[in-house]
Amino acid sequence: MFKLDELCEINEPIVLKNVLCNAQEFSNWKLLNWSLEDLANKSGDLKLPFRVGKNIKTINPQWEVETPIEYKTIKEFLKDVTEPNDLSKWYYFDYKHINQWFQEKPEILKSFDWQQFKLELDGTDSTIWIGSKGAHTNCHRDTYGCNLIAQIHGRKLWLLFSPECSNSMQPTRIPYEESTIYSKYNFFTPNELVIEAISNLSGSVKMIILEPKDVLFVPKGWWHYVESLDTSLSVNVWLPVKEDCITRLQETLVHLVMNTMGNSIPKTINQLESNFSESIQFVKTSLKECQELKKCTLESLQKRQKLNLITTDFLDYLKIKYANYIKILPDLTSENINDFITKNNITKIDDINLKDNIVETNDFSNSFISEAVIDAFCHPSVILKISQILVKKLENNL
Repeated sequence: MFKLDELCEINEPIVLKNVLCNAQEFSNWKLLNWSLEDLANKSGDLKLPFRVGKNIKTINPQWEVETPIEYKTIKEFLKDVTEPNDLSKWYYFDYKHINQWFQEKPEILKSFDWQQFKLELDGTDSTIWIGSKGAHTNCHRDTYGCNLIAQIHGRKLWLLFSPECSNSMQPTRIPYEESTIYSKYNFFTPNELVIEAISNLSGSVKMIILEPKDVLFVPKGWWHYVESLDTSLSVNVWLPVKEDCITRLQETLVHLVMNTMGNSIPKTINQLESNFSESIQFVKTSLKECQELKKCTLESLQKRQKLNLITTDFLDYLKIKYANYIKILPDLTSENINDFITKNNITKIDDINLKDNIVETNDFSNSFISEAVIDAFCHPSVILKISQILVKKLENNL
């Protein structure tokens, strides 16, 4: 139905309706036809790692590295969220490769595919997200590719920011996760500073609540904050783009900084460790890839730049071509902002977190300066400039 190259040339998010089901509400996605209880029964006694966060007002984001893990079956998870003993917690089995956690459950692996988008991909190529109300992914930007997300159960709020907002998002690589640039803003319980920042951003800001059977397309470079409004399940797949060779070079430079200067920096699990020589080798390999793919990359960039000049026309063309399927996301309004502010009626302050924040903002300890220096070196605009200089230097030496 949809062509992948058309999707990847769109430079703003869109929601696709009526794609996963026909007019009779039938879907060839078994996962959509199952209830959460069905999924729990099919997964059986399989214990999954759920992050446990707090439904409480904090100053800083609840970073992944700071949330403890509890192993539960899906049945135990559903019991906890439907008969809660402690409403102050949320649970999130997030960003997990289905093939890794359900490899002994072929029925689940093959319960959906992406053929509607002309992609020969299924559950073995996808990631899964299961969370309770309040479970959220902190605001960030994925450095690689585009993102295609299918909402299966429950509702999820998405707040999206265009690449033009980047310098205003307080970007940070701490905690470090390869291919992820976080924002320091806490969107789960936003304070006045965050609300003011959202209201005054120069780029485009969108907000959408995904319903079951919706599919969201997120273009390369868009920041996003995601929160479960109910007990929810979604799956997604990342789509590579030609420009990723440039991104890989930039990520190897961040990796070099982190593995030479950032030994004390908090990192998410499964981050690759390497010495200086190995890190330099990664940079060398990425430089060669950029050189080899330069021609097709430039053609892709030129094509995208051309489309960017006629974004409205191109989206209008797609909207006509796929009239029954495409929903264009409107820009955020003051009413949307008020809805976002009041979505979590949380008034209790985490005194410990508040105290930590006060200490941090007035602290000139070695750890504070170290993090500030690393963030400066790894700022997206700095890494971009360094990568451009390196590519130019390589060209001059050929």
